[in-house]
Amino acid sequence: MPGTLLVDVVTPTATLYSGEVRQVVATSPTGEFGVLPLHAPMVCELGRGELRLTLDNTAGDVDVYALQGGYLQVALDHVTVLTDRAVAVKELNAAELNTQLAALKAERDALPADDEHLDARSDIQREMDWLSSVLIVLGHHPNG
Repeated sequence: MPGTLLVDVVTPTATLYSGEVRQVVATSPTGEFGVLPLHAPMVCELGRGELRLTLDNTAGDVDVYALQGGYLQVALDHVTVLTDRAVAVKELNAAELNTQLAALKAERDALPADDEHLDARSDIQREMDWLSSVLIVLGHHPNG
């Protein structure tokens, strides 16, 4: 399709998206930025937040992903997004995420507050932070 970008969204375990889009909007550590066809080559760090892929000229034809950081490269109308973790918003359920978040909080709070359990508390807190950021993205795009 003319006036498009080829986009690949890749995690260590899967390719979440591979195809043509009209526009990419991503979140860097300093804010959102957009990529359109004929964009200058670049590589940038991604922050925790959302990735929006506009598939068509209509405002409703957008795929939204929650990302846990990573990198984005633009080269010759090909955008590659490499991220450790991502999920498509259309696959999410806020009630389930809130239940998972509450269970993790209870698990964290049940751990003794000593140095022996510091790593476990940190791991649980990292997962809670991820779920919280996913819920924020889902709140912006409740229907995907």
